[in-house]
Amino acid sequence: MSSFNRTPRPKLGEILIDMGLVTEEQVQQALGVQETTKETLGSIMVDMGCLSDSDFTRTLVMEYQLPYIILENYELDEELASLLSAEFLHSHKLLPFDRIGDTLLCAVTEVPREEILEEITRQTGCKPGLYAASLSEVNRYLSHLAPLKQQVPAEAVDQS
Repeated sequence: MSSFNRTPRPKLGEILIDMGLVTEEQVQQALGVQETTKETLGSIMVDMGCLSDSDFTRTLVMEYQLPYIILENYELDEELASLLSAEFLHSHKLLPFDRIGDTLLCAVTEVPREEILEEITRQTGCKPGLYAASLSEVNRYLSHLAPLKQQVPAEAVDQS
């Protein structure tokens, strides 16, 4: 279980460049996309095809010393996904999967910023314990356990 101690750390883009996984130009392009979409940097880079899901997850494990979890091999407590809003879970690509005492175990695809960790604690009363998981697995479980509400176009609403 990992409770992430906050010390100054290199930015994710810098780490990926230093590891030779992406170029400076790819990071800059992804950061430009991030400004408008608010998606996580890793998610954008995987979607752009310049970084594989497995390379990104391996980077989290190695650089941030997070334990790795394969979610399909774990019996998830499905009720925990309801502790946080679906929008919050999807936008931060995190999935609560177990609780041990006052620690909420969360699968993450990127190390959350301090304010995100504080928000998890505020909303759940638990401190987050972080585990690295693949983006594809987290997305698959989120779509099942915390689906986003689909907006119905105004013209599709029957007004009769």
